[in-house]
Amino acid sequence: MSSMRCIATIGDAARFTLGSASRALRPPFYVHETLRQMARVGERCLLPVICVVAPFGMVVALQGLQIVRIFGVERMLGSILVVSLLRELSPGLCGIMMAAQAGSTAAAEIGTMRVKEETDALEVMAVDPIRYLAVPRLIALTLMCPIVNAIACMSGILSGSVAAVALKGVDRGAFVANLFSFADAMDVWGGIVKTLVFGFIIGAVSCWCGFTARGGAEGVGRAANNAVVRSIITFLGVNYFLTSALFRIRG
Repeated sequence: MSSMRCIATIGDAARFTLGSASRALRPPFYVHETLRQMARVGERCLLPVICVVAPFGMVVALQGLQIVRIFGVERMLGSILVVSLLRELSPGLCGIMMAAQAGSTAAAEIGTMRVKEETDALEVMAVDPIRYLAVPRLIALTLMCPIVNAIACMSGILSGSVAAVALKGVDRGAFVANLFSFADAMDVWGGIVKTLVFGFIIGAVSCWCGFTARGGAEGVGRAANNAVVRSIITFLGVNYFLTSALFRIRG
């Protein structure tokens, strides 16, 4: 019975996601609400993501320095830092923090409206609640995740540079000159593609959890928690296939 319930849940979430995506491509478009949600996502997520990615940049620089010194190639430290942040660290940490910050908020807001029957009131007024509530949040998270990730990645590179050059005495000229020796355009585009997919997954799962909320305040809290956990598990699983595909394309 539990396995059947799990299959039914996955099918319901997939149907909701496809319905939301199809609505996003057809008018009416709630442009003002979408822009408002994008501004909220940026305001809520940018600083926490930077505060997580920047220390990781310093840690990568410190850990990498111990390895490159063994082989006498300290000049390669900058490129190792950039590649690790662009390919995996920054997109993954950005997705996790955005799920915790923006995803939980979207689920809680929609869940509160659901248990208060405000979504039913929208239907009575001939307003599609999925189009009005879910689609703007889905678009906002999809578009803002790459933007937030780009800023956070730059902060991670900067903090790693400070840790390596200012704190550990790595030659600044060699560090900067080799900063992008191992990185290429595919690493940049790979990060953009990953964060677009991560943002879409976070938005879809969070909105679905909100619309399926039941049981008053306790149900809203459960929906917010489920939104974070399920979206993180989903996009980290998808990340494996995205990474495999990008390596295959790279050849």
